Amino acid sequence: MKIAKGRIRLGRSAVAVAAGAFLLALVPVTAAQAAGPQQFKGTEPLSVTDTTTCGFPIAINAQDSFVGREFFDAQGNLQSIDLEQNIVGTESANGISLRESDHYVEFIDVSTGGFTEVGLSVHLQGGAVVGAGYIAFNPDGSVAVVHGTPVLGGDTGALCAALS
Repeated sequence: MKIAKGRIRLGRSAVAVAAGAFLLALVPVTAAQAAGPQQFKGTEPLSVTDTTTCGFPIAINAQDSFVGREFFDAQGNLQSIDLEQNIVGTESANGISLRESDHYVEFIDVSTGGFTEVGLSVHLQGGAVVGAGYIAFNPDGSVAVVHGTPVLGGDTGALCAALS
């Protein structure tokens, strides 16, 4: 680079670098990383009849309040969802109603369809049934791994006794 009469003169290599930088600035840039997560929240009424846990039907009526985050890859494809859930309601059978209050975080892997829940996933007050821990589910919804949640691990005696 030379300075002559108040002007800057660039040598050939400097001109090439400047031209390359200018052309590079015109090329659209694709993000090399995933977009930030999108957040959502809502409430959803839950009303189901459980006919498999005990030898009698259990009516479950609750309200699910949730906050979630969706995570995407660089191409904008949904990869995973983290969902914090607070479920409050009742489980009823044989004229007996137990108050239920659950709080857990669900981690959903969209590519496999599998998901895990961590926290207080089954908590029935008055029936002394508490399930807190870690549960991993297979893509078909069956339980793969249970740590600390007896009801979902198949130990349904206390729940069925409390509703009998």
